[in-house]
Amino acid sequence: MEEIVHLGIPFLTPDQWDVITPAYKDFELIRSEGPRFGDMFKCKLKSTKEVVAMKILTIPEDQKSNGIPYSILNHVSILKTLNHPNILKLHTVLRTDLDVEDVFLVFEYIDVSLKKFLATPFPIDVIKLGKPFLRQALSGLAYLHVQKIIHRNLKPNNILLSFQNHEISKLKLTDFGVAKSIEPPLSPYSINMGNPCYKAPELLLGFTNYSTAVDIWSMGCIFAEMIKLQPLFIGNDGPKILTEIFCLLGTPTEENWPGVASLCSFIQAFDPPIKPKDLAAEFPKLEPDGLDLLSRMLCLCPNSRISAVEALEHPYLRP
Repeated sequence: MEEIVHLGIPFLTPDQWDVITPAYKDFELIRSEGPRFGDMFKCKLKSTKEVVAMKILTIPEDQKSNGIPYSILNHVSILKTLNHPNILKLHTVLRTDLDVEDVFLVFEYIDVSLKKFLATPFPIDVIKLGKPFLRQALSGLAYLHVQKIIHRNLKPNNILLSFQNHEISKLKLTDFGVAKSIEPPLSPYSINMGNPCYKAPELLLGFTNYSTAVDIWSMGCIFAEMIKLQPLFIGNDGPKILTEIFCLLGTPTEENWPGVASLCSFIQAFDPPIKPKDLAAEFPKLEPDGLDLLSRMLCLCPNSRISAVEALEHPYLRP
Protein backbone atom coordinates (compact mmCIF):
# COMPACT_ATOMS: atom_id res chain seq x y z
CA MET A 1 0.00 0.00 0.00
CA GLU A 2 2.89 2.36 0.71
CA GLU A 3 3.89 2.26 -2.97
CA ILE A 4 0.45 3.52 -4.06
CA VAL A 5 0.42 6.30 -1.49
CA HIS A 6 3.87 7.52 -2.58
CA LEU A 7 2.66 7.69 -6.20
CA GLY A 8 0.19 10.35 -5.14
CA ILE A 9 -2.85 8.10 -5.22
CA PRO A 10 -5.33 8.73 -2.40
CA PHE A 11 -5.31 6.36 0.57
CA LEU A 12 -6.82 2.97 -0.16
CA THR A 13 -8.59 0.92 2.49
CA PRO A 14 -7.54 -2.70 3.04
CA ASP A 15 -10.68 -3.84 1.21
CA GLN A 16 -9.85 -1.64 -1.78
CA TRP A 17 -6.31 -2.99 -1.76
CA ASP A 18 -7.56 -6.57 -1.72
CA VAL A 19 -9.84 -5.94 -4.71
CA ILE A 20 -7.34 -4.14 -6.91
CA THR A 21 -3.90 -5.65 -6.44
CA PRO A 22 -4.50 -9.33 -7.28
CA ALA A 23 -5.21 -8.43 -10.92
CA TYR A 24 -3.79 -4.93 -11.45
CA LYS A 25 -0.47 -3.13 -10.96
CA ASP A 26 1.48 0.05 -11.84
CA PHE A 27 -1.11 2.54 -10.66
CA GLU A 28 -0.95 6.17 -11.76
CA LEU A 29 -3.46 8.87 -10.90
CA ILE A 30 -5.01 10.40 -14.04
CA ARG A 31 -7.70 12.62 -12.61
CA SER A 32 -9.18 13.32 -9.18
CA GLU A 33 -12.73 14.63 -9.07
CA GLY A 34 -13.59 14.05 -5.42
CA PRO A 35 -15.86 11.48 -3.76
CA ARG A 36 -18.95 12.31 -5.81
CA PHE A 37 -17.43 11.64 -9.24
CA GLY A 38 -14.53 9.38 -8.27
CA ASP A 39 -10.82 9.19 -8.94
CA MET A 40 -9.50 7.86 -12.25
CA PHE A 41 -6.34 5.75 -12.43
CA LYS A 42 -4.17 4.31 -15.14
CA CYS A 43 -2.94 0.78 -14.39
CA LYS A 44 -2.00 -2.54 -15.98
CA LEU A 45 -3.78 -5.86 -16.02
CA LYS A 46 -1.20 -8.31 -14.66
CA SER A 47 -2.28 -11.23 -16.84
CA THR A 48 -2.00 -9.46 -20.21
CA LYS A 49 -0.03 -6.25 -19.46
CA GLU A 50 -2.94 -4.33 -21.05
CA VAL A 51 -3.13 -0.72 -19.91
CA VAL A 52 -6.59 0.17 -18.59
CA ALA A 53 -8.29 3.03 -16.81
CA MET A 54 -9.96 2.44 -13.45
CA LYS A 55 -12.50 4.66 -11.73
CA ILE A 56 -13.25 4.24 -8.03
CA LEU A 57 -16.73 5.27 -6.92
CA THR A 58 -16.76 5.58 -3.14
CA ILE A 59 -20.10 5.23 -1.38
CA PRO A 60 -20.53 7.91 1.32
CA GLU A 61 -20.54 6.62 4.88
CA ASP A 62 -24.06 7.87 5.56
CA GLN A 63 -25.41 5.90 2.57
CA LYS A 64 -23.72 2.52 3.05
CA SER A 65 -26.51 1.15 5.22
CA ASN A 66 -28.95 1.64 2.33
CA GLY A 67 -26.93 -0.38 -0.18
CA ILE A 68 -25.44 0.95 -3.41
CA PRO A 69 -26.93 4.41 -4.20
CA TYR A 70 -29.26 4.75 -7.17
CA SER A 71 -26.87 7.20 -8.84
CA ILE A 72 -24.14 4.54 -8.99
CA LEU A 73 -26.56 1.79 -10.04
CA ASN A 74 -27.85 4.05 -12.83
CA HIS A 75 -24.30 4.92 -13.88
CA VAL A 76 -23.24 1.27 -14.11
CA SER A 77 -26.51 0.19 -15.74
CA ILE A 78 -26.11 2.74 -18.55
CA LEU A 79 -22.45 1.86 -19.11
CA LYS A 80 -23.28 -1.84 -19.46
CA THR A 81 -25.79 -1.13 -22.23
CA LEU A 82 -23.37 0.90 -24.37
CA ASN A 83 -21.46 -0.68 -27.24
CA HIS A 84 -20.18 1.75 -29.85
CA PRO A 85 -16.75 2.59 -31.33
CA ASN A 86 -17.02 6.19 -30.09
CA ILE A 87 -18.06 5.35 -26.52
CA LEU A 88 -15.38 4.45 -23.97
CA LYS A 89 -15.72 0.70 -23.41
CA LEU A 90 -16.42 -0.64 -19.92
CA HIS A 91 -14.41 -3.85 -19.42
CA THR A 92 -15.60 -4.96 -16.01
CA VAL A 93 -17.09 -3.85 -12.70
CA LEU A 94 -15.49 -4.79 -9.36
CA ARG A 95 -16.55 -4.11 -5.80
CA THR A 96 -15.47 -4.86 -2.29
CA ASP A 97 -17.05 -7.98 -0.81
CA LEU A 98 -17.27 -6.84 2.81
CA ASP A 99 -20.32 -4.64 3.43
CA VAL A 100 -21.18 -2.02 0.84
CA GLU A 101 -17.94 -0.17 0.28
CA ASP A 102 -16.87 0.89 -3.20
CA VAL A 103 -17.41 0.18 -6.89
CA PHE A 104 -14.49 -0.07 -9.34
CA LEU A 105 -15.12 0.56 -13.04
CA VAL A 106 -12.44 -0.72 -15.41
CA PHE A 107 -12.34 0.87 -18.89
CA GLU A 108 -10.20 0.77 -22.00
CA TYR A 109 -7.45 3.35 -21.76
CA ILE A 110 -7.24 6.35 -24.13
CA ASP A 111 -4.37 8.68 -23.43
CA VAL A 112 -5.42 12.29 -24.21
CA SER A 113 -8.52 14.30 -23.37
CA LEU A 114 -9.66 17.01 -25.76
CA LYS A 115 -9.08 19.53 -22.96
CA LYS A 116 -5.45 18.45 -22.63
CA PHE A 117 -4.99 18.40 -26.40
CA LEU A 118 -6.30 21.95 -26.84
CA ALA A 119 -3.97 23.18 -24.07
CA THR A 120 -0.89 21.62 -25.67
CA PRO A 121 0.98 23.15 -28.64
CA PHE A 122 0.63 20.09 -30.90
CA PRO A 123 1.95 20.54 -34.45
CA ILE A 124 -1.52 19.76 -35.79
CA ASP A 125 -3.98 21.92 -37.72
CA VAL A 126 -6.95 21.99 -35.33
CA ILE A 127 -9.28 23.48 -37.98
CA LYS A 128 -8.48 20.53 -40.23
CA LEU A 129 -9.42 18.16 -37.41
CA GLY A 130 -12.87 19.70 -37.07
CA LYS A 131 -14.60 17.41 -39.55
CA PRO A 132 -13.18 14.04 -38.42
CA PHE A 133 -13.68 15.14 -34.81
CA LEU A 134 -17.35 15.97 -35.34
CA ARG A 135 -18.03 12.83 -37.37
CA GLN A 136 -16.84 10.60 -34.57
CA ALA A 137 -18.24 12.68 -31.71
CA LEU A 138 -21.66 13.02 -33.32
CA SER A 139 -21.66 9.33 -34.25
CA GLY A 140 -21.26 8.42 -30.59
CA LEU A 141 -23.83 11.03 -29.58
CA ALA A 142 -26.35 9.83 -32.18
CA TYR A 143 -25.97 6.30 -30.83
CA LEU A 144 -26.65 7.53 -27.28
CA HIS A 145 -29.72 9.45 -28.34
CA VAL A 146 -31.14 6.52 -30.32
CA GLN A 147 -30.71 4.53 -27.11
CA LYS A 148 -32.72 7.31 -25.39
CA ILE A 149 -29.81 8.40 -23.21
CA ILE A 150 -28.80 12.02 -22.53
CA HIS A 151 -25.17 12.50 -21.53
CA ARG A 152 -25.79 15.85 -19.76
CA ASN A 153 -22.13 16.60 -19.07
CA LEU A 154 -20.34 16.92 -22.40
CA LYS A 155 -17.17 19.01 -22.15
CA PRO A 156 -13.60 18.74 -23.50
CA ASN A 157 -12.49 16.79 -20.44
CA ASN A 158 -15.02 14.06 -21.26
CA ILE A 159 -13.88 13.45 -24.83
CA LEU A 160 -10.81 11.23 -25.22
CA LEU A 161 -8.56 11.12 -28.28
CA SER A 162 -5.84 9.00 -29.82
CA PHE A 163 -3.74 10.20 -32.76
CA GLN A 164 -1.95 8.49 -35.62
CA ASN A 165 0.02 10.40 -38.27
CA HIS A 166 -1.32 13.69 -36.89
CA GLU A 167 -4.92 12.56 -37.40
CA ILE A 168 -7.56 11.44 -34.92
CA SER A 169 -7.54 7.64 -34.95
CA LYS A 170 -9.95 7.18 -32.05
CA LEU A 171 -12.46 9.41 -30.30
CA LYS A 172 -14.38 8.25 -27.25
CA LEU A 173 -17.14 9.93 -25.26
CA THR A 174 -16.75 9.18 -21.58
CA ASP A 175 -17.95 10.00 -18.05
CA PHE A 176 -21.60 8.96 -17.84
CA GLY A 177 -21.93 9.75 -14.15
CA VAL A 178 -24.91 12.07 -14.68
CA ALA A 179 -26.27 10.47 -17.87
CA LYS A 180 -30.03 9.93 -17.93
CA SER A 181 -32.30 7.45 -19.67
CA ILE A 182 -35.41 9.17 -21.00
CA GLU A 183 -38.86 8.00 -21.96
CA PRO A 184 -41.65 10.19 -23.35
CA PRO A 185 -43.58 12.00 -22.09
CA LEU A 186 -40.66 13.90 -20.65
CA SER A 187 -40.76 14.32 -16.90
CA PRO A 188 -38.92 17.04 -14.95
CA TYR A 189 -35.18 16.39 -14.67
CA SER A 190 -32.46 17.97 -12.58
CA ILE A 191 -30.61 20.97 -13.98
CA ASN A 192 -27.91 20.89 -11.28
CA MET A 193 -25.22 19.10 -13.26
CA GLY A 194 -22.60 19.88 -15.87
CA ASN A 195 -20.27 22.81 -16.48
CA PRO A 196 -22.19 26.11 -16.99
CA CYS A 197 -19.94 27.01 -19.96
CA TYR A 198 -21.38 24.08 -21.95
CA LYS A 199 -24.96 24.19 -20.66
CA ALA A 200 -27.79 24.79 -23.09
CA PRO A 201 -29.79 28.01 -22.59
CA GLU A 202 -32.91 26.06 -21.58
CA LEU A 203 -30.96 24.58 -18.66
CA LEU A 204 -29.54 27.96 -17.67
CA LEU A 205 -33.07 29.38 -17.75
CA GLY A 206 -34.22 26.67 -15.36
CA PHE A 207 -36.29 24.50 -17.72
CA THR A 208 -36.59 20.99 -16.27
CA ASN A 209 -38.41 19.35 -19.20
CA TYR A 210 -35.50 19.05 -21.60
CA SER A 211 -34.29 16.44 -24.06
CA THR A 212 -31.31 15.27 -26.11
CA ALA A 213 -31.00 18.79 -27.59
CA VAL A 214 -28.98 19.82 -24.51
CA ASP A 215 -26.16 17.50 -25.67
CA ILE A 216 -26.18 19.03 -29.15
CA TRP A 217 -25.72 22.48 -27.66
CA SER A 218 -22.76 21.25 -25.59
CA MET A 219 -21.19 19.66 -28.67
CA GLY A 220 -21.66 22.92 -30.58
CA CYS A 221 -19.80 24.78 -27.82
CA ILE A 222 -17.01 22.19 -27.98
CA PHE A 223 -16.78 22.46 -31.79
CA ALA A 224 -16.56 26.25 -31.49
CA GLU A 225 -13.84 25.89 -28.86
CA MET A 226 -11.78 23.76 -31.23
CA ILE A 227 -11.99 26.49 -33.86
CA LYS A 228 -11.26 29.40 -31.51
CA LEU A 229 -8.81 27.46 -29.27
CA GLN A 230 -10.62 28.86 -26.25
CA PRO A 231 -14.02 28.29 -24.63
CA LEU A 232 -16.87 29.96 -26.49
CA PHE A 233 -18.54 31.09 -23.24
CA ILE A 234 -16.67 31.76 -20.02
CA GLY A 235 -18.16 32.15 -16.56
CA ASN A 236 -18.94 30.45 -13.27
CA ASP A 237 -22.67 31.05 -13.08
CA GLY A 238 -25.75 30.81 -15.25
CA PRO A 239 -26.63 34.52 -15.56
CA LYS A 240 -23.14 35.43 -16.82
CA ILE A 241 -23.14 32.60 -19.36
CA LEU A 242 -26.67 33.54 -20.51
CA THR A 243 -25.52 37.11 -21.05
CA GLU A 244 -22.63 35.90 -23.20
CA ILE A 245 -24.96 33.60 -25.17
CA PHE A 246 -27.39 36.46 -25.86
CA CYS A 247 -24.56 38.81 -26.84
CA LEU A 248 -23.43 36.31 -29.48
CA LEU A 249 -26.69 34.78 -30.69
CA GLY A 250 -29.17 37.52 -29.81
CA THR A 251 -32.01 37.57 -27.33
CA PRO A 252 -34.60 34.80 -27.71
CA THR A 253 -37.95 36.05 -28.95
CA GLU A 254 -41.32 34.50 -29.67
CA GLU A 255 -40.29 34.38 -33.32
CA ASN A 256 -37.09 32.34 -32.86
CA TRP A 257 -38.17 30.48 -29.68
CA PRO A 258 -41.96 30.10 -29.51
CA GLY A 259 -43.24 30.18 -25.95
CA VAL A 260 -40.04 31.50 -24.37
CA ALA A 261 -41.69 34.67 -23.02
CA SER A 262 -44.31 32.73 -21.06
CA LEU A 263 -41.66 30.36 -19.69
CA CYS A 264 -39.20 33.09 -18.73
CA SER A 265 -40.68 36.50 -18.05
CA PHE A 266 -37.39 38.41 -17.71
CA ILE A 267 -36.75 37.93 -21.45
CA GLN A 268 -39.25 40.76 -22.01
CA ALA A 269 -36.85 43.12 -20.25
CA PHE A 270 -34.61 43.02 -23.34
CA ASP A 271 -36.34 45.80 -25.24
CA PRO A 272 -35.25 46.17 -27.92
CA PRO A 273 -33.91 42.60 -28.26
CA ILE A 274 -30.17 42.09 -28.70
CA LYS A 275 -29.36 41.31 -32.32
CA PRO A 276 -27.22 38.26 -33.13
CA LYS A 277 -23.63 38.74 -34.26
CA ASP A 278 -22.34 37.57 -37.62
CA LEU A 279 -20.89 34.09 -37.01
CA ALA A 280 -18.76 34.42 -40.16
CA ALA A 281 -16.98 37.36 -38.52
CA GLU A 282 -16.62 35.47 -35.24
CA PHE A 283 -15.24 32.35 -36.97
CA PRO A 284 -13.39 33.66 -40.05
CA LYS A 285 -11.48 30.39 -40.60
CA LEU A 286 -14.61 28.24 -40.74
CA GLU A 287 -16.05 27.49 -44.17
CA PRO A 288 -19.72 28.36 -44.94
CA ASP A 289 -21.01 24.79 -44.46
CA GLY A 290 -19.22 24.62 -41.12
CA LEU A 291 -20.79 27.92 -40.05
CA ASP A 292 -24.22 26.63 -41.02
CA LEU A 293 -23.80 23.45 -38.98
CA LEU A 294 -22.48 25.39 -35.99
CA SER A 295 -25.46 27.77 -36.13
CA ARG A 296 -27.86 24.81 -36.19
CA MET A 297 -26.14 23.23 -33.20
CA LEU A 298 -26.19 26.53 -31.30
CA CYS A 299 -29.82 27.26 -32.08
CA LEU A 300 -31.47 28.95 -29.10
CA CYS A 301 -34.75 27.06 -29.43
CA PRO A 302 -34.19 23.42 -28.41
CA ASN A 303 -37.03 22.20 -30.63
CA SER A 304 -35.33 23.73 -33.68
CA ARG A 305 -31.82 22.55 -32.82
CA ILE A 306 -30.36 20.01 -35.24
CA SER A 307 -30.22 16.40 -34.01
CA ALA A 308 -27.07 14.28 -33.97
CA VAL A 309 -28.44 12.04 -36.73
CA GLU A 310 -29.31 15.06 -38.90
CA ALA A 311 -25.93 16.66 -38.22
CA LEU A 312 -24.12 13.57 -39.53
CA GLU A 313 -25.93 14.10 -42.85
CA HIS A 314 -25.03 17.79 -43.04
CA PRO A 315 -22.98 18.87 -46.12
CA TYR A 316 -20.09 19.93 -43.88
CA LEU A 317 -19.56 16.33 -42.74
CA ARG A 318 -20.09 14.57 -46.03
CA PRO A 319 -16.92 12.80 -47.28
